[in-house]
Amino acid sequence: MNVRKMIAIALGISLVSGITVYAGEQEATKTQLNVATELTSATLDPADEWNSWFVMRWGALETLTRFEDDGTVAPWLAENWSVADDQLTWTIKLKENVTFSNGEPMTATKVKESLERLFKVTDPKEGGNGNPWNYFSYDSISADDEAWTVTIVTSEPTVDLPGCLAYPWYGIIDVTGSADRDIAADGPICTGPYSFVSNDPEHDIQLVKNDNYWDGEVPFETVNVMKLGEASVRAMALQDGSADMGINIAASDRAVLEAAGTYQLDVTGGNRVCNWFINFDGVLGNDTLRKAVAMAIDGQTVCDVSTGGSYTYTNNVPVPGYDLENPYGYNQETAVAMLDEAGIVDSDGDGYRELDGQNIDINIVATTSRQQDVIAQAYAVQLEEIGIKSTISMPENVVDLRVSQGFDMIFNNEVTTPTGDPENFLKHWYGQITDTSFNYGNYHNDEYDALYEQLIGEFDTEKRKEIFTQMQEILMEDVATICSGAYNFNICSADSVQGVHSYVCDYYWVTKDVTPTL
Repeated sequence: MNVRKMIAIALGISLVSGITVYAGEQEATKTQLNVATELTSATLDPADEWNSWFVMRWGALETLTRFEDDGTVAPWLAENWSVADDQLTWTIKLKENVTFSNGEPMTATKVKESLERLFKVTDPKEGGNGNPWNYFSYDSISADDEAWTVTIVTSEPTVDLPGCLAYPWYGIIDVTGSADRDIAADGPICTGPYSFVSNDPEHDIQLVKNDNYWDGEVPFETVNVMKLGEASVRAMALQDGSADMGINIAASDRAVLEAAGTYQLDVTGGNRVCNWFINFDGVLGNDTLRKAVAMAIDGQTVCDVSTGGSYTYTNNVPVPGYDLENPYGYNQETAVAMLDEAGIVDSDGDGYRELDGQNIDINIVATTSRQQDVIAQAYAVQLEEIGIKSTISMPENVVDLRVSQGFDMIFNNEVTTPTGDPENFLKHWYGQITDTSFNYGNYHNDEYDALYEQLIGEFDTEKRKEIFTQMQEILMEDVATICSGAYNFNICSADSVQGVHSYVCDYYWVTKDVTPTL
C-alpha cells in the first residue's frame, strides 16, 4: 500500500468519527490531536505484559509517582511517602482531589484494589507473567480512606519503592468501575486526561476528553492514535497534515522536517540502551574469543554512521551516565593478535577461524525494531574483518530464544532505570538466578553476586552508586554484555500543537501539556 493511501485511510477514520482533522492552514479551534506511532499495544489491560506503557503514553493511565527528566521521583497521584525504621513499611499519602473518568473519587481503598488486582493477575504461581513481582512483592496492603493513606509492607527492603510505583504497571485503575468492561478491548477506567473509546491494535486507537479530569483543563476533545509502522510514513503524515505528533522519526526524515522550519523536534538520549546478551554456555563462553569479538566492534561508528545517530555510544557501559574505562575497547589489531596467540586461527584456509577444531559461526539474533538489524549487520561485517563468521537470524519470537538460549548474541533494548534505579536491570547478570527467563546468558561471577546482594537493604544513595560502578566494571572486564549505545528517542511535532516533550523516561507522550497552538 502506498504512503498516501495509508494516510488517506487514517484520515478517513478520523473524518467518519465526525472530527475535523488539521490540514493545511491552522484552524481557529483544533479539537483533535492526531498521533502517528510505530507501535501500539496488543491489549489495553495495564497488567498484561508491557501494554501499560501504551495505556499511559496515550494519556489515560497515571501512577502514584512519576519521573522528572533528572531521574528524580516526584508526586503524581500521591502527595508524599515515607518508610518506617523497619525498611519494609511504606506509608503513601494520596492527593484528595483525584477522580476517575467515571467521576468516582480515587480513595485509598480503590488504590489498594488496583495494586492487588495487578499482583493477582500477574502472579507467576497462577500462570501470570510475573513482571511486577520482579520489582517488589508485598506482605500486605492496607487502606485508610479517612486519612487518605495506603500502607504497603514489602516482603523485603525495597529501596526504590517510590520509583517502582512510577512504573506504568502500577498505574491506578478503578477496578470496581471497570468490572463491566472488557478491559483488554475497551481499556480500564483511569484518572488521566483522556479515556478510551476504541482500540484496533493494527490501525488506530481513539480516546476522548475526560470531563472529570482532576488536574486542570483537558486541551483536546479527542485523540486519534494511528499505527504507521514505517518511519517514512510517519514523516509523510506530519508533512501531509494528518498527524500533529510523530513518534521516532528516522534521521533522514528529521533533516527534511527540520529544514522546512515548521516542525519541532525533541530528541532525548535517555536511559534506554541497546545491549547484547551473550550465551556463556556457547562458543562465546571462551574468554579470548569473547573479548576479541568485543574489540573487533567499532561501536562509535556503528552509532554515528550505521544508525545515523539513532544511538549514542556509551563505551560498553550498560547503564548510561557512568564514565568508566572499557578494557576491551575497539582495537582490531589487538583482537587479531589475541586470537592468533590463543590458537584460534583459520587452519583450513576458508577465511574463517576455528575453535577446538570446529568452524566458528556466531549466531546473532535481532529484530527490525529500533534498527537492531542494522546494528547486527554492521557487527557481522566488522567480525568478518578479523576472520570471525557470523549468521544473523531475525525470528518472530525472540523471547522464546532467550529462554531456550538459542543464540550466541541476542539483542536487548531495555530501559535500564525503570524505577529510577538500575538494580533490576543489573539483576540480569546475577548468577544466583539460574532461570534463563531473566539471566539470559547463564553468566556467573562470585564478586558480582556479592555486590548485588549488598544492594538489598542499602538505602544510602551514594553507596549504591559505588556498588553500581563496581558491578559494571566487572561486566566490562568479563565482557558479560556488549552495549551498542543509548537509544535517542524522539518526538516530532507540527506547528499545530505545542507543549510536546520527549521525556528521558519514555512513559509520557500524550499529556495535558500538549495543547493546540493558538
